[in-house]
Amino acid sequence: MEHIAYLPTAPMQQADTNPAVDEAAKRHDASPRQVVLAWLLARSPQVLPIPGTGSPGHAEANIAAASIELSPDEIAAISGGA
Repeated sequence: MEHIAYLPTAPMQQADTNPAVDEAAKRHDASPRQVVLAWLLARSPQVLPIPGTGSPGHAEANIAAASIELSPDEIAAISGGA
């Protein structure tokens, strides 16, 4: 492993286009955008998502995404919709 950081570009678009994201969001009582952030964090320790925010509440929602633990099946389903 090269331990090279990866900065994903426009991953949040999956929140609007991937049915697996909606299903996972319902199961985890989270927003689709939180699920996409959790999915990115689950992919690799070398992935560094940089979510934008316009308010303290939005920043808190982004931080809360780190506590969502997606199952391997959820990760695969979301990845398949990429």
